[in-house]
Formats: sequence, C-alpha cells, structure tokens
Amino acid sequence: MNTKIFNKFLTVFAVGSLALSSMTSCSDDILETKNLSTYTSDELCSNAISARKMIDNVYAYFCEDSYTSRMSTNWMQNNDVEIGFVNATQAVGSDRRAIWALNPSYFGDIKTCWENSQKAIDFANQCIEGIEKSDLFNKGDKDMKQLHGEAYCLRAYWYWLMCNFWADVPFATTPTTESNMHNDPRTDKNIIYSHCIQDLINVEEEMQWDDVMTVERMNREFALGFIVKLAMFRAGYSMQADGTMARSTGTGEEYTVTYKDENGNEATATAPDDYYKVAKAYALKLISLRDRELTPKFKTIFDNEINGCNPNRGDVIFEMGYTPNSGGDIGWCLGLSVTSSSKGSGTSYTMLTPSYACSFDPQDQRLPVTCQSYAWLYDNKQKATNAVGIQPAKWCRMDLNVNTVESKGTGINFPVLRWADVLLLLAEADNEINNGPTALAKQMLTRVRARAFNNADNYAQAVTEYVAELNSYDQFRQAIINERAWEFGGEMIRKFDLVRWNYYSDAIVNTIEWIRNVGMNLQQLKIENGEFIYDKNKAIEQMNIAPRLYYTYEKGEVKFKNNYFTYVNPGESPYKEAEALTDDAINEAGAGATFDGLKYVKFMDYFFSVSDTDPTTKAKYGTYLDDNGNEVAIKKGVLAENIRSSWFGLTDGVLITGAEDLSGLRSKPTPYVMPIPTDKVNSSNGVLSNDGYGIRNK
Repeated sequence: MNTKIFNKFLTVFAVGSLALSSMTSCSDDILETKNLSTYTSDELCSNAISARKMIDNVYAYFCEDSYTSRMSTNWMQNNDVEIGFVNATQAVGSDRRAIWALNPSYFGDIKTCWENSQKAIDFANQCIEGIEKSDLFNKGDKDMKQLHGEAYCLRAYWYWLMCNFWADVPFATTPTTESNMHNDPRTDKNIIYSHCIQDLINVEEEMQWDDVMTVERMNREFALGFIVKLAMFRAGYSMQADGTMARSTGTGEEYTVTYKDENGNEATATAPDDYYKVAKAYALKLISLRDRELTPKFKTIFDNEINGCNPNRGDVIFEMGYTPNSGGDIGWCLGLSVTSSSKGSGTSYTMLTPSYACSFDPQDQRLPVTCQSYAWLYDNKQKATNAVGIQPAKWCRMDLNVNTVESKGTGINFPVLRWADVLLLLAEADNEINNGPTALAKQMLTRVRARAFNNADNYAQAVTEYVAELNSYDQFRQAIINERAWEFGGEMIRKFDLVRWNYYSDAIVNTIEWIRNVGMNLQQLKIENGEFIYDKNKAIEQMNIAPRLYYTYEKGEVKFKNNYFTYVNPGESPYKEAEALTDDAINEAGAGATFDGLKYVKFMDYFFSVSDTDPTTKAKYGTYLDDNGNEVAIKKGVLAENIRSSWFGLTDGVLITGAEDLSGLRSKPTPYVMPIPTDKVNSSNGVLSNDGYGIRNK
C-alpha cells in the first residue's frame, strides 16, 4: 500500500498565539483551515483525526528543501564514498560547496535548516503535550498511542539530525510559548541521545507494526531500529566543544538509560560501552519480533521507491514517502543525472569516489546498482562519464512510470532506515561488546553479504570464507566499515558513521592516497623533491584498475567494453584509435546516432595531467641527458585540483601539490560541524556562540 503520507497537511500556527511556521506543502492539495492560534495543543490533539493532522505537520518539514536537498542528501557528502567535487575557489566560498569541502561559512541555507529543524521539534513537542492530555490517549486508544509514539520518533530523528550537523544543540522537551521562548544553551549531545533513547524505549510497545502503518510512517519497527542507531551514536565519538573527537565522559541521571537486556533483565546504561549493549538488546528484540529475509535482488529496494514504496516487513523499515510533482528531490539532486527528458531533468550534486567504486568485488550485485559511469542526456540518449562523474545509480527518474512529473518534486521515496542497517549495527555492537566477533556477529554480517553475492560464482569465497577469516576485533571492525560502504553507498549515511567511528580523517586520507597512488602508477610518475616526475622506464604495476573506460553506442545507449577492474593499454590497438566524445558532439549527431567506432572517457588517468610545460607559468620544465647522452624533455605531473580541494577543511595547509605526506592528517579531527546561524547567536544574549567545535568560519 502506497499512502504517500506527505500528500496533505495543514497550515498550522503554534498555540499561545505565537506564530511558528507557515509551511509550504508537498502537494497543491492543501486543506484549507482557519487560523488555529486560538486553540490549545490538547484541543488540537483530542482525537486521532485531529492529532494525525498535527503529526503530519511535523512530517511536512521533510518536504522542505532544507531536508530534501540539504540535510538528507547533499550536506551528507565529501567522505570516502559520496562526494561533491569542488575547485579551490568553491572550497572557500559561502555556499553549499564549502559545506561539501568541510569548510562551511554561514549563509542563508544554514539558517533555514536550523530554523526548520527547531520548528519541527517544537511541533513534535506540541503533539506530545497535546496527546498526553487527551482522554482517548489516557484510556489506551491504540491510534492515539501510535500517534504518541510517532511524535517521539519524529522528535528523536530531528534531534539526531541537528546533533550531526551542529554537535551540541539547544534541547527542549516542551513547546515554545509566550512565557517560555526557549532561549536554551547548547546541551551535550550525549544527554540528548540518552533522553531520546529513553523516550523510544518507553513508547515503542504502544506503537503499531508496518503492516498497519506502512513503511512511510514511523512505525514500531522504526522505533526499535532507531533505538539501535541512536545507541550506536551514543556509544561513539563526536566533536567536543574543545575541538577534539571523543566519547562521552558524562555521568549521572541525564546520561543514563534504563532498559531490558536481551534476557529480559532490568539494566542501566551510562558509560559509552554500555550503549553497545542497548543497541544489541533492541536489535535482538526487533529481530525476534519481526525478522524477515532480505530481498534477493538488491535493485528491487530502489525500484520500489521510484514508483511507489517498499512493502511491509521488507528491506526498508522507514522511508520518506513522497508524491510525484509534490515532494522529494531524489532524481533531481541525487541519482542518475538527466539533462532533459520527457520525465524531466535532474543533476546529481553527489558523485561516488573512484576508490569506492573500485573497492567492490566485481561480482557483488550492489556494484552496478550503486555505481554507474553514464548519465542521460535526453530520452534514449546517454553519455559516458569520467572518473569524477561516477553516478549514484540506485534511483533514476527515467524509470518513473509517471510521464508528467516535474523536474523537482519527483515523488521518489528515500530510505531512512533499512533492515540491513539493523543487522550490521548488531554485528558491530556485538564485536565491540566481546572485543571480537562471536557467532552472532558473523551471522549478521553473513546475512548481508549473502544477498550481495546471491548467485555469484564466487559465493563461497566472498561470503563463507570471507566471514570465517574475520577473527580479531580489528579485522571485524574494518569489515563492518567496508560493508556499510558497499551496502549503503549513495544513501547518504556514511558521513556520520565515519564521525561516530572517529574514522573520518583516516577515510579521507585513504581516499586521496589511493587516487594518488593509482594515478601515479598508470601515468608512470614518481615523487622527487616534492614533485611528480614522469619516468618512461617506470613499470606499470598490474593493479586491476582501468586507466580509461572504453565503450560503443547501441541505439543511443552506452555499452562499456571494459569495467573499472580491467586494465587496457591506451597505447595499443584498438584502444589507441578510440575517440573521446563531448556532449555537444553527441547532441549535434541527432537522435538515434550510432557513433561508429570505439570511444573512451578518462578514468584513473583523469587525475594527473603530465606535460613538459608548467600549467601556471607556461614555461618549459627543461631537459636532461639520458644514459645515451640524448637530450630529453623533463615532464612533470600535476594532481587534479578537485582532489586537492574537495576535503579542504581537513587538508588546508597540508595538501598543496598532492605530493605531500598526509599521515599527520589522520590524527587531526575532520571539521564537520557547521556554525549556528549568526542572527541566532546574536539574539541569544550570550547564551549561544560558535566558539570551539572545530568550526573554521564563525
């Protein structure tokens, strides 16, 4: 059943005659209502129909650009998987690209995202207060109980987002009123996580399963699964006020959660390691109550989202539900790019790193679903894309059944929590608890990999033998880090996984070094005196990485002749006769052009330009005498600017030419925290500031 929960909602004003918001609908079908400022929250939430309308106003903030094309998608990138490549100028600008480059400066979008997050939370607080005063709720009405749980889930999710982007944030559990404007200071995010975990523990049993609520509402499965995720964040690392990465050291009631462990015994969690046990207990509870098999075909998950939603008790626990022409930016700013078509257009601001694409096993069915090196220009016409154009292919607007969809507001759903996420979090928690993987941890990892290699020739090697050989804590932890990349690429959860692991800087350095090392090998470069020097005698190691991708055209579609893992020598036939095609050349050829002959796009030879001329001064580098006394031009390589700039917040002052030793960056915190909007700081009367937290541009 595809309910598309964001299709209708009210234009609502806060109680106590304080106008909080006038939201833009995800649909043109807005219910016309009178001003509600004279009503109290308990009147507005006195019955299930009215309370549902109030709850839907919290969901409605997921339809705003602040969420659909900012906080859920493009602000989640520039890690080792998802990336928005930027140049040096963009890296120091005051717009979204500086956020991608981990060097955010305050601008209007940051204010909008902050304000909408707080409005959504305040609306959730109104709903909670109103429902808890309802006679129906207090008499145990099942619909009111579900709505009560949804309100807590929504509040927890929005606080999780805020803590991800702004670290410690103001925390309020009561609505804003004229007498309490909530000019609150920053609260330790670990207090917020603990409070939200306890809330969900307290309400999850009153909620309904997804076969009643569908996966487009925050159901009981989500409440249980989100307890698991929040507990893993509570156990993990985060940016502290002093600019360091650390786990919580807080003690006392506000840092403590009371819960039942997997054996049904009362337990408490205060220290970070305790929260691994919370995650394990609630993952096991969810599995015991609602286990299910993963869908054998990985692409089915995303096909369901393109033209509807995922079924209950399937791969997705909760996904944002949108209606075509009304909401959702998947296929607009995330997914396979489409220049212009009968189904609209969209340009993905998110790409995938070549190191990530090449990290897959070639037989992993997730690879072609996740990574593709082509985009659509027009109906029935594609173009091949180079190494900085690896597309996140899980969603494509060309697969829509709707032919009249607008470019923005595709209606394509977006996953927030999947079953595989819970399985891998359980495996990770178990490894942490036992300082090494037990049979349970290996079983959970096996379940995810078994689907990935379903019907693969190398199933035994890639699944059974692979998991069996993971016997130490470090081995299994790295396996989880890798598996979550392969499973969730393009779903924009990697950034804050890296934060909680305190692995963000390592991941960035690994990515840059991989690109540099592979590019140097294929371009026959070596580092001398801090420069990339060409050496024609340097042997090219067989790293099973393609320097270029070669293809032909069939009825306007790109058909690759080699993949990411196939090395071919560009200097040998037929490859040396291959031609590059520009977008203009494809367009000028007209519809149905066949483009006879072999074509290519640069892959790993994209990242270095090798020349005898300095690209800045235009002066020749000079010559040297070879062993035979012949004069030979000196050639040098230059690492691509977008590799030197795309993680600028971390690499600033260290990565200049690309030849530097980057090992020192591994111990430097990645500055992911954004500044609180300037006017919010100024109007707080000294309560808020942007001091600390690794914030680069206050």
